[in-house]
Amino acid sequence: MKCELNRKVWKYTGEDFSFKLIDEKLHTYSSLILKPLHIKIMTNESSRSTKELKQYIIDMFFFEENERVRLHNNEVARKRREKRKNVA
Repeated sequence: MKCELNRKVWKYTGEDFSFKLIDEKLHTYSSLILKPLHIKIMTNESSRSTKELKQYIIDMFFFEENERVRLHNNEVARKRREKRKNVA
């Protein structure tokens, strides 16, 4: 997969599909877990439906990043809950 900036929009291109994120500001979010609803399919020449392709993209290209963000978010939440528990 390759990623290129074109007219201030990051476009991701795979073998038989291309997509972008629905909003460019999502690229700057550090605690966002990407989901299929964050993806806009631009071209789909694969045998997958749009829904299947979005899930495939999330599973294949964003899984590791999503997992890292999920673990970080959970750690922050644990610290916040512990802090509240000690204050009360």
